[in-house]
Amino acid sequence: MGFEVFDRKVTRRIEPTVTLTTLGRLAMNTGAATLLLKVAAEFVLLLWDSEADKVGIKVIGKKEPRAYVLHFGKKGNGAGFSATTFMNFIKYDFSVSRSFSLIWDETGNMFTFAIPKEYLTGSPKNQKGELGKLRRGDRAKAKEKELQQNLTQ
Repeated sequence: MGFEVFDRKVTRRIEPTVTLTTLGRLAMNTGAATLLLKVAAEFVLLLWDSEADKVGIKVIGKKEPRAYVLHFGKKGNGAGFSATTFMNFIKYDFSVSRSFSLIWDETGNMFTFAIPKEYLTGSPKNQKGELGKLRRGDRAKAKEKELQQNLTQ
């Protein structure tokens, strides 16, 4: 049996879209990045409307303590930032990457999108166990004790 050429079919969305990834990143596509570049966006604030389950990504002019720094793709083909703490705050389940359509609000200088209630379940479903049970000092002591036991055997 011979080789067959694979036809690469990439679906690209032109309309602004955001993906909330399993790594806790908020990634926007080229359509969104183009709008953000037009308004010379560098920093954004994340807004949460708990009654409507809506997120706002508001462009601001200067850095402030609550702001997120936007990172653009080298060719301007996307933009994003880490939003893990925000996703935990709104109790978003980011065990699966999901995309949502963005709506640009020119007067508010921001994108908005709604998150369905079924994704606001508390935490990622694949997150198990307790994190950070041991402090670094405790880990170092445990490792040192293990090494000493190996040497005496």
